[in-house]
Parts: sequence; structure tokens; C-alpha cells
Amino acid sequence: MIRNFFKVVAVVTSALLPVAGMAADCVEDAGDMVTLRYGGQPIQVGVIESYTALIAPRDLTNSKGVRLNDVAAVLQQDRANVHKTGTLDRDGDFSDQYDGYFASLKQRSQFGSARYYTACYMTSADNEDLKSAIVNARVRGVLWVVVFRHPKGGLGIYLSEVN
Repeated sequence: MIRNFFKVVAVVTSALLPVAGMAADCVEDAGDMVTLRYGGQPIQVGVIESYTALIAPRDLTNSKGVRLNDVAAVLQQDRANVHKTGTLDRDGDFSDQYDGYFASLKQRSQFGSARYYTACYMTSADNEDLKSAIVNARVRGVLWVVVFRHPKGGLGIYLSEVN
């Protein structure tokens, strides 16, 4: 009887753990293909572009001097600064990289409607810390930005801190 009880507990526990661990959509792997965990299912999608972004103080304000307070706006401004001025921010071993996708204003405007993802191992607290680091130019190192076509339309953007 006790043996059966533990067997039932083990089955119920193992069935619940994956659901709890996969509650949020996330990216399990990013390379030439992204393994997107979307709605609890792994979906492989091709990468459009990937680059590193050094978030510098100049990326925190728009061209009118208005302070930017969300991730999408900061990333869009970072790319505008790279493509409009041709200047790559540098800090020691870290620097911006050029990308081939966000060269035009039309392409950069897609940051506002994109769906953003982080690694599946990150907690909600980790995600909030990363968001805060981006909007306050406190990223340790650079952001690795991976852009992909989302299966539901529009862009998906995976963000990871690289230091």
C-alpha cells in the first residue's frame, strides 16, 4: 500500500514539474535555428539576424532628447545610433556589431511590435533584472540579440546578456 502511494506521488509530481517549468514562453536554444518554447511546445524557426548590442547612455534617449523607458525603444535607438551615425559603441572588450536587418527606419520600427524572449532557465526575477539593466544601460557586457520570424507573425527577439 505504501509502495503504491509513493508510486502515485512520483507520477503526479513528475507530471506537474514540466508544466510549472514551462509556464512562460522562452527560447531553449539559439544558433542558426531558434528552439522557441511557445505554448509549452518546442518550435524550431530560422534566425533572420543576430548581433551584439552594447547599450550605452546615448541609447537611452531618442533624437529629441526624451528618456526611453522600455526595452523595445532602447533597442530601436541602439540600432538607429549604429546605422545612422555608423559609430559602434565600445567598452573594453565589448562593442556593438553591425546588423543587416535594422538598417532602415521601417525595419527598426518592428522593435515595438516584436515578441521578446529570454532563456528558459531564467526566472521572472532574472527577466526583470535584465529589463532593468537594458533600460538603465547597466548590462554587464553586451546583449546578444537574435531576431527570428515568429510562428504567429511578426518578429521574435531573443535577448541574452553576454559578459
